[in-house]
Amino acid sequence: MRKFLALDKKDQTYLREKFPDLDKLCAVEESDAYTYMAVSVFDRWLGAEDSIKYLSDVSEEEQQSRDSKFVKFAKQLIENTEVLNFTFKGRWSSAKPQFRKFRSDTAKANYLMCAQHNVDSSHFYKLVLPELEAVYFESWDDTNVFYLRNPTHADKIEKWANECGLYRLNR
Repeated sequence: MRKFLALDKKDQTYLREKFPDLDKLCAVEESDAYTYMAVSVFDRWLGAEDSIKYLSDVSEEEQQSRDSKFVKFAKQLIENTEVLNFTFKGRWSSAKPQFRKFRSDTAKANYLMCAQHNVDSSHFYKLVLPELEAVYFESWDDTNVFYLRNPTHADKIEKWANECGLYRLNR
């Protein structure tokens, strides 16, 4: 059974206007339409020495502990705000974002909570949180990324992150 259901045309149009430049964000390019923020298991950006110390040879137990913090955070998001997936439909430069809701709460939970075990970045999740005016990407090195249309929502996201043992990082 499919995990997603495409939203109707009116909602697609509304969300495309609400979330411009998604193609740029997916390509990790700058967009003046958003403020960058990250949530991480680390309380600061890691430098070269820190990266070697904290990211290489991580024990399975430590990685499970890190993953569990993101699972708790995913539960916070699911319980407290609307979570939609998006992909792109069309060819090349004419491709447009296609917003999709989850077929069930179970599909939503599985998508967010099982994604932590992916090692291929093409399977990292890409979400929009319309109520928070945020785009949320799973990323590398136990740090996930938010792009905020309205930075006032950062405090709410930070509160949930802190409750889960995660930290807010700004550029």
